[in-house]
Formats: sequence, C-alpha cells, structure tokens
Amino acid sequence: MIKILFVDDDSRYQIVIKNLLESEGYEVFLANDAAEGLGLFNRIPFQLIISDLKMVSIDGLQFLSLIKKIDERAKVIILTGSDNDDDEVKGLTLNASDYIKKSASLSVLLQRIKKVLSEESTVQQEMVYSNKENIKVNLRERHVYRDNQLIELTLKEYELLLFFLKNKNIVLPREQIIKEIWQTNPKYVDSRNVDNHIKNLRTKLKLSSIYSIRGVGYEWFE
Repeated sequence: MIKILFVDDDSRYQIVIKNLLESEGYEVFLANDAAEGLGLFNRIPFQLIISDLKMVSIDGLQFLSLIKKIDERAKVIILTGSDNDDDEVKGLTLNASDYIKKSASLSVLLQRIKKVLSEESTVQQEMVYSNKENIKVNLRERHVYRDNQLIELTLKEYELLLFFLKNKNIVLPREQIIKEIWQTNPKYVDSRNVDNHIKNLRTKLKLSSIYSIRGVGYEWFE
C-alpha cells in the first residue's frame, strides 16, 4: 500500500485530506509540524510527502529542504493558501514535485497527487540505493556514498556493488558474478579473487547485507 505523509497544523484540513486519500486506498500518516514529520519520515518509507507551506517554526520550504538532504529522491508536494509567486518559485527551485494552491478542488488535488506518484523522478533514474545500508550510488558521476560520505572504490568494487544492488534478494553464483563483472569465462578467474573483492567491498562500506551462500555464491539480502 502506498504510504503518504501529510504535514499540516490545521487539524480540520488534515482530516479532510486524510479521508480523501484513504478513500482512494492510500495509507495516510499525519504530522502537525515539520519536526513531527521528520521524525516519521526517518522511521517510515513514504512514497509521497505533502506539506503545508505556512507552519510555525519550520515552514514548508525549510521542511522540503531538510527532506531532500535526507533523501533527494523523495517526492514532496507543497500546499499553500498563499498567492505569493516567490514562494512557488522557491519551492520548484528546491525540487518540489508539485506546488498546489489549497483553493484547488479536491478532485484536482487528487489527480495531481496521482500524477506525482506515477512519475519517476530524474534523480531516481540516475541513482541506485540501499535503504538498509544507507548507500546511494550516483550513476552519472560514479560516486558511492555511505551515510552521505563519499567512499572510494576500485572499478571492480564499484561494479560489484551495482550488480548486487540491482539484484537484491537473488542468490548470485560465483560463475554468474565472474561473467558479469570480469566479462570472461569463469574457469579463467580464481574464485578467491571474487571473494577478496567482496571482502574489500564489505569492509569499505561496512556492509551487513551481503551473505555468503555456501558452495554457491552470494546474496544481497534487504
């Protein structure tokens, strides 16, 4: 079920939107302010965050900025009762998925929510992730981050990491790994070479997700 976080300090409006979204089959979590919203966001994998613009202490744009620092893939819709175009420009500059006036009808709001949920973000296309390990790989720049820290990997380690991340929860025989990463017949590569590269990858990234499958190969379990 798609999980949506809705952050707004107007409890009556919260209930209206919650009922609307739940009637469409979404699971909705409510937060009364940005701090509560961040707490939920850090514990629950949401497919969409909807936030009011004007809130006490931390406003919707600041909240959007904080969310994007945690996960730049996050889809965030900003709702506002303001007619200030500058706010909308700032929101779009911060990569808000959409910026919607609260005066929009509920049917229009619902359709725009569905549109955002159906879109695959450009960032997502350029990135590969492990939520369990807090790892993200920038495919365009070939950069690997663990806990938002850049980690230097060799080419083979980088290719191994990508192969595992793209084949999570699948047992990968050593022969298949050699064919994919070393691009050669498995009989020409010592299987201990594979083991050593994976050992180095585990060490550099402090991995707990790669499991040895005795007599077969490895699995990234997440």
